[in-house]
Amino acid sequence: MDFLNVLETFGVPVAMSVAFGFFIWKQNKFIQDELQKELRESFGRVEGIIIKLIDAQKGMQINQAEIKSKIAAIIEIMASLSGNGLKEKFVKKRRDRDY
Repeated sequence: MDFLNVLETFGVPVAMSVAFGFFIWKQNKFIQDELQKELRESFGRVEGIIIKLIDAQKGMQINQAEIKSKIAAIIEIMASLSGNGLKEKFVKKRRDRDY
């Protein structure tokens, strides 16, 4: 059948309805195939970035804990060597901070 024969036989509203139905079918096919694939790829990249950020943050927490313990050890050594009461102040300050 020719397009003009369909238009003559069924009229403009029916022909437009068929054309619109075809457009909707093509659009849904694009969304289901191409767009979903692109969204999955983007999600995979974002997920990888988030995992790397969490790993970096955990590493920074571990480094920060190590630095704090080293500083505390240095202060304790200095306080014990000075002999002027700094050790008691340090122990009290550390006890207050831990709680």
